[in-house]
Amino acid sequence: MSIVVVGLGPGPYRALTLEAVEALGAADELYLRTRIHPTVEELPAALQWTAFDDLYETSSSFDALYDRIVEVLLARGARAEIAYAVPGHPLIGEASVQRLLARAPAAGVAVRIVGGLSFAEAALTALGRAADDLQIVDGLALPYVAPTVPLLVYQVYKATVASDVKLALLRLYPPEHPVLVVQGAATALERVERVELAALDRGRTFDHLTTLYVPPLPADEDFGTMAGLAHIVARLRRPGGCPWDAQQTHASLKRYLLEEAYEAAEALEEEDDAAFCEELGDVLLQVALHAEMADERGAFDLTDVLRAICTKLVRRHPHVFGSTTVADAAEVEQNWEAIKRREKGEAAAPASLFDGLPRHHPALSTAQAIQKRLASVGATWTERDAALGRAREQLEALARAEGAERGPALGSLLLTLAQVARLQGGDAEETLQEANRRVIRRVRALEAEHGAAGQSLCGEALAAAVWDGTRHDETGAG
Repeated sequence: MSIVVVGLGPGPYRALTLEAVEALGAADELYLRTRIHPTVEELPAALQWTAFDDLYETSSSFDALYDRIVEVLLARGARAEIAYAVPGHPLIGEASVQRLLARAPAAGVAVRIVGGLSFAEAALTALGRAADDLQIVDGLALPYVAPTVPLLVYQVYKATVASDVKLALLRLYPPEHPVLVVQGAATALERVERVELAALDRGRTFDHLTTLYVPPLPADEDFGTMAGLAHIVARLRRPGGCPWDAQQTHASLKRYLLEEAYEAAEALEEEDDAAFCEELGDVLLQVALHAEMADERGAFDLTDVLRAICTKLVRRHPHVFGSTTVADAAEVEQNWEAIKRREKGEAAAPASLFDGLPRHHPALSTAQAIQKRLASVGATWTERDAALGRAREQLEALARAEGAERGPALGSLLLTLAQVARLQGGDAEETLQEANRRVIRRVRALEAEHGAAGQSLCGEALAAAVWDGTRHDETGAG
């Protein structure tokens, strides 16, 4: 026994293929995904069929609907030669057919496809456009789209779906971008209306024969994708672009990479979402610039950068993308480091304890990294009280130090304090930055209270308010 899946085309009975007509007439039983289709109205009266429209009302979701349809088809197809007719072409925009094809082999039921003219051909004919480069997506589950490629959106059968599609597309296209609403393509009711994207769901009706055509954006106006950023950066760097951008090198831009990262961190600390968004964009620009420069010399491009980090994330998270199990975040970190060593071809014990230590991190961050590695071989304090005791000794030594001895003494103390911060679960760099911010907030508050630049405050009063205040939270003194 078997199932033949028949495409009913976009509407008129005359648009059916001869093979489709023969398949409909030869089946022992004929099932329709829906009776709401122009072709159904023109089917010969002698044809007896059963439609699944009642399941639309009783199913909790489209997934449940399609699963139920497939269950019925496989059960009947195991006992008879049946036909399942769907609008358009069975392999274009038909989720139930995809599920049927996936499950039929296990059920031992053969499935044959009889094609038909799809909504895509009908819509393109109505629009008078070619399909040399085209995206076709489901309006009920709009995936990532490339705005520089023409787009057809199907299943826009009601205003709420159109609203969801509009909101999704507004992330990539400007509000005034044109959209062509194609209704009843290839039928006597065919109609094409041009609207602005922002007004897509206003003042019009939608039905099961509605398709949207979204013309492509020019590459220079693709502002919402990585491909768009790469294109703009390439234009800046290449002939006819920006002289300043064109003369930059990896070395000349290094300081900007660091500066933009710090500015993004500052915006994050200030909980300013608008500024944080902008600063992350500036960081991303630096990545794109360096990738473009590397592409110009044939080393790598932005796609290689993205592929490398995505591959690394999957590889280093076997507990998410593989079968590894972990107990907690600490075990995740241990696995990460072990995988990292294997990737770099390192032995369990590297040639030097400090191989791979970052060279351009802030000094306090580097100090904590050093202490962490020393702790891994038992070469530093592993208890907070012991580290604090050593810090007190070093503080006394600093007080006694004179001349050239003071610098190394202070450095040793700071290195020990970095370990104290690590042992109590803190980040030394962030801890000091927060202390800096507290002092700045207190001084500015005192300046606002006592006059510009704190001119009415004596140094002693200011110092007492600031430094005594650092021993309390923000509701305390100062």
